[in-house]
Amino acid sequence: MDQVLPSTKDADDTGREARRLLILGLAVACLVLVLHFTPLNQWIGDLQAFKQQIRDYGWKAYVGFAAGTVGAIALGVPRLILCALAGTLFGFVAGGLIALVSSISGSWGAFLFARWSGRGWAENRLAGAGKTLRTVLATPTVTAIFVARQLPVPGILVNVMLGMLPTSQRAFLIGTALGYLPSTAIVALAGSSLGKDNLAAAMTQISLAMIGLGLLTVLLVWLHRNVLRRAAEKTGANKAAATAKEVAG
Repeated sequence: MDQVLPSTKDADDTGREARRLLILGLAVACLVLVLHFTPLNQWIGDLQAFKQQIRDYGWKAYVGFAAGTVGAIALGVPRLILCALAGTLFGFVAGGLIALVSSISGSWGAFLFARWSGRGWAENRLAGAGKTLRTVLATPTVTAIFVARQLPVPGILVNVMLGMLPTSQRAFLIGTALGYLPSTAIVALAGSSLGKDNLAAAMTQISLAMIGLGLLTVLLVWLHRNVLRRAAEKTGANKAAATAKEVAG
């Protein structure tokens, strides 16, 4: 049987993604310390004043940020940057909720565009889709979409591919929400730490974010070793069955 197993390159990509997440967490921790123990600590006061100005706008600030985030993610802007910014400006809870809802909505917009009117646009972007992503999404279930959201690939690729496949909107929305939840919570928590004027609170949030990053790293490695391999084996078995049917026919 000719099985299409995850390649060494895919394993390397997963390892690089795990290291990137951990390095990002350490960088944020270092930035918090720099902001509190160097002359740059004036930036914290400026940020607090800016956050107060945002709060003065009330619900308009939340809606405006969410609308801009939805549009940016639909166009392919990396969502984690915007999630961190949401956490910094609005705090962990409010910022995390805004980031999660905006991420889902923006991804859904790209999904609908690829499905209804952007086939040429979608096909151009699918050129960067790797073998692992294609294997995982061979059957676009909620579980498959959750797994795809953990892969080290641009979110726009996942959105477009799902739009080109016979994916139900229910599966897309549920799988995307569950798939985005871990990374959104972690990044929003880390971003929120940058907006704290209390060092103890900031470092507590950073510590929790680092624990979350560690757990997410374990999840990435486990997915590659188990779920992705089983999906590849299933795809290989389906191909072999189809080939045997053609030969028999």
